[in-house]
Amino acid sequence: MTHMEAQSYIMPFIEGKVPTDKQGDFVIHMQNCEKCREELEIYYTLLVGMKQLDNNEDLSTDFSRDLERELKSMSKHVKSRKRVKVSAFSIFMSAILVAIAIFYAGSLRRVYSYEQFVKTTNQEYYYFSDNLSQSIMNDHEDAVTRGQAIDEDKVVSSFDRIKGYRKLEEDYLRGISIGEELCDIEIITD
Repeated sequence: MTHMEAQSYIMPFIEGKVPTDKQGDFVIHMQNCEKCREELEIYYTLLVGMKQLDNNEDLSTDFSRDLERELKSMSKHVKSRKRVKVSAFSIFMSAILVAIAIFYAGSLRRVYSYEQFVKTTNQEYYYFSDNLSQSIMNDHEDAVTRGQAIDEDKVVSSFDRIKGYRKLEEDYLRGISIGEELCDIEIITD
């Protein structure tokens, strides 16, 4: 705060109307600048003394002490407002940190669950082999692995399919001819 600005707040200080955002700067300037402090003491003594005389109040014996008390009171108010702001900021930041921690813990739980799911699905053969070895192991040979090997051996080519369809057609035609022969036999026996 400059000297001119501090001096412009002398009258509002005496009237108790210094804006709250300027109070801290005003108190600091008055504590550190002897020239402005001296001017404040002069105005304070004159105006407060005249106000006390006008209101028929007892005249103060030590205006410097009263002024010092007023400045300390203003300083305490400024510090308490700063503490409230710091406390509010601390509470807000704590709430954000707690929310982040909860979100992080939830994410970890979901990742862990997903990893466990993937692990159990990818190790199905090993899992069954370890836990059900009496049921699926014969002579130290894994029945599941043996079954997969058998399935892999049964790879059917297009040629095998065509050959299978022809055999099916031949079997069908032979079945029809046998059926017709059976019908003929029944007619003769009747």
